[in-house]
Amino acid sequence: MNTFSVSRLAMALTLGMALSACSSVPPEERPSEQVAPGSDARPVLTADEAQNFVAANYFSAVTPDMGPWRPSSIAIPQQADFVVGPPGTPGVTHTTIQAAVDAAIQKHTSQRMYIAILPGEYNGTVYIPAASGSLTLYGTGQSATDVRIGIALDSEVDAASWRHAVNPSGKYMPGKPAWYMYDNCQNRQTATIGMMCSAAFWSQNNGLQLQNMTIENSLGDSVDAGNHQAVALRSDGDQVQLNNVNILGRQNTFLVTNSDIQNRILKDRQTRTLVTNSYIEGDVDMVAGRGAVVFDNTDFRVVNSRTQQEGYVFAPATQANVSYGFLAVNSRFSAAGDGVAQLGRAWDIGDANGQVVIRDSVINEGFNIAHPWGTAKDSQRPFAGNIEPQRQLNDSRYNRMWEYNNRGLGTPQ
Repeated sequence: MNTFSVSRLAMALTLGMALSACSSVPPEERPSEQVAPGSDARPVLTADEAQNFVAANYFSAVTPDMGPWRPSSIAIPQQADFVVGPPGTPGVTHTTIQAAVDAAIQKHTSQRMYIAILPGEYNGTVYIPAASGSLTLYGTGQSATDVRIGIALDSEVDAASWRHAVNPSGKYMPGKPAWYMYDNCQNRQTATIGMMCSAAFWSQNNGLQLQNMTIENSLGDSVDAGNHQAVALRSDGDQVQLNNVNILGRQNTFLVTNSDIQNRILKDRQTRTLVTNSYIEGDVDMVAGRGAVVFDNTDFRVVNSRTQQEGYVFAPATQANVSYGFLAVNSRFSAAGDGVAQLGRAWDIGDANGQVVIRDSVINEGFNIAHPWGTAKDSQRPFAGNIEPQRQLNDSRYNRMWEYNNRGLGTPQ
């Protein structure tokens, strides 16, 4: 056998060993095979382009009076200002979360107030109003499932039914801090209460921090798919942090907006949110709204037990003149079906052109490989991906939905 033949044999053996090793590695652990610019249906960023989509840019100043936000880890004090738990438990100051929130806001302090929540199930809504100071609410259990907060609310019920569900014992009353939030919703002149008032947990608090808890709109599969939004968590505040939080629902599970105290989505305000080490579950537009949100090490789970059809993870309504909407990094996307779910679709509110980037994440086989992005909500504008050689990342002729360095069976192999 000559030297050339030996060399070819050695190369073949080496290649065979490499392929065998690769096939034994789970898809989610293999290197990404996504290559820029991708396709019209699935655009992919270059390494240079991806440098624009990091948390610091999402948290940069967007108005002259707003400085950049540099969030640090949520710090828990040795002793909370308020403790929520069963009556008679040592150290407990309030038996409901809303009562503790009211007490903290009524301090009228600019200092951060801390509310510890003992393990248990807390049925009913929680409303946190705008205030001069920020609140930190944290569960004291071993895991996020030890503290469960929620209620079943449907956007399609009338105001009278909503009032009965939300305020049966009069916890929202004139003079209490969150009254304006409740009053705005109960006075709606529409036939149904609508998505904006369907949240189990609603905050307008700048600087809000939530840690180690589960928030759920438990409407679940009791209604059909369509217009039955059932928001678990709604946040309108700036510089909001969530860590180790489960957010459970079906349609519009996590709603992030830039709304004012009149409950109006604005054009001249950008809110910023950081979500870490968390879990979000739903079936239609699981994460929706207007604002800059960074998800780091977060699990997104699409369930289709209600819809039996394709679901969507993201529905950004990013303003067209704002460069940063939703960013998911080092996260995991899974769906119950087989090649049916989609990563997202734009939510066309006025001049919106939703912006989202998914990078350095794992996408499982439940997602549509060929068409991971859907037609826009409301306007039905078809998805248009930008793969032009000299593309502008904010070109209004295209959707601003991108991927970079993702892996798993839900990405092209």
